[in-house]
Amino acid sequence: MTFAAATQPAIPLETLDHWLGDFRDRFNANGRAAKLTAGWNRRLLVDATDTARSVVLTVTGTRVTDIRDGAEGTGDTPFVTLSGEERTLIEIFAGRYNPSSAVIDGQLEVYSDARDKVKLEALAMVIWGL
Repeated sequence: MTFAAATQPAIPLETLDHWLGDFRDRFNANGRAAKLTAGWNRRLLVDATDTARSVVLTVTGTRVTDIRDGAEGTGDTPFVTLSGEERTLIEIFAGRYNPSSAVIDGQLEVYSDARDKVKLEALAMVIWGL
């Protein structure tokens, strides 16, 4: 299932799908995020450990170009994996829980190289002011 920006029916506010779509919209509308991600082509695997839900966000160039269920295949772009309970992931993508704090608290695991982790921290500051 692919999530389009304005063509899908309303999703309840407290779902992971809603907040991933909100993140995509904020990311794509933010000029500073575009500067940070120029040439950074990645797939972000968002893995909810308690519900077995996985979603892949594809970043191409300076935009989140695709959001789809993790089981639907993903291509050859390198992965960054964010893993935690679904409620924690919702809080992070809603901008209510700093991802760096979530890592320190043991609520979020991030699997990537060091450069990608720095990029993710910078994006959190730019998009949510965290």
